[in-house]
Order: sequence, then structure tokens, then C-alpha cells
Amino acid sequence: MLWRNDIERVFAPGASACLETARRIVPNLIVVNGTRVREAAELLRALRSDGATRRISLAAIVPPGEEEDALRLSGANLVIPSAVDPTVWDRRLEELLDVPPRREARLHAAFELWCRADPKAALHEGVVLNISVRGMLIETPESLPVGSTVDLRLTLPDTASEAAAAEPLSMVGLVVRSVAAEAGSFQSGVQFLILRDPVRERIRSFIEAEIKE
Repeated sequence: MLWRNDIERVFAPGASACLETARRIVPNLIVVNGTRVREAAELLRALRSDGATRRISLAAIVPPGEEEDALRLSGANLVIPSAVDPTVWDRRLEELLDVPPRREARLHAAFELWCRADPKAALHEGVVLNISVRGMLIETPESLPVGSTVDLRLTLPDTASEAAAAEPLSMVGLVVRSVAAEAGSFQSGVQFLILRDPVRERIRSFIEAEIKE
């Protein structure tokens, strides 16, 4: 899929060249390959911490025998084993290339982990930092286990009046990465697994309202 004629490819020989090129052209997707996991993780963290590149989709190819978790925790949206099987990975890479718009916002969210679900327990609290129709970045006081499923309830401002909507939106997501942030908090990337059409359209309207502004 990455070698299709309609995809423009730019190659960067090393981390510093990658950062410079990414800042200059801001591509839809960066694939990190041909380096050790520690060096790749450092590059991924640098891309995620840079204001010009933090929204770019990141994929990393893992050499044989290396651990994948370090790359996910460093910000990779996708980690691919070096024996790349197009039938397995092409669809996911295509999704990353077609990056949907997202909106930066600080929105209150309540959630519970399915693995800890207790009908009598209070919901956990978090703050959504940005959101798209595919997922969100959420900040929480506790670390969310990568691979865990979360039941989320989110209230979006009304796109017309900016008043809080009457009913929170419900969605189910998968934690795909989690990193420590400042002041003892944690930031987790959540990919939506279950998103009903009305909820999807509500999120889309919220994002498009900022674009029009």
C-alpha cells in the first residue's frame, strides 16, 4: 500500500533528518524503520513533543526479537513486526494515511475500565485533550493499561451556543498508548471501538465548528 503511485514518499536517513523533514513538510504518516528500538523510541518521543509534528501519525517497524511496548509508549500509533504481511497491515496503514481532523479542547470525561467494572463503583474522571472521529487523547490521574477497554461518557459543548449538551455521549474505546505526563498525571491515546452514528456525527460537528471559526 505504501508503494502505490498516488502516494508521495520522502526518505530521511536518520533521526535528525527525520525531525527536520517532518517539520518542513508535515506528512500524514511517518514510518520509522531500520534502527534500534531505543533510538526509534527517542525519535518517536521527539516527534510527539514537537508542536509542529505531534499530530502526525507514527508507525514503527520492530526488528526481530525486540519489544514493542517501548515504541507504543513513546507515541507510535502502530507497531509492525519486521516480517511485514500486507494482508494484515495495509488497511491499518491506509487508515493512518487518511488522518481525520481533530480538535484541541479540554473536556470533562467520565469512564470505567471494563476489566474493573463495578456497578456500584464511582466512575473515574479524566480530561479529553483532543478528539477526532477515530479516537481521543485523554489525561487521567492514573495510568490506563495499554490494551484495556474503556467505557467513556463525554459531554461536548453545543456547536451553536457553546452551552453544555444535556446528555453525555457514550462510546467504547481501546487504550493504544499511555505515557506519564506532568504533575503525576498520565496521557492515554484511546481508539474508538464502538461509536454509534449519532455520536460520530456529534463529534464531527464539534470538530468542524472549530475549523469554520
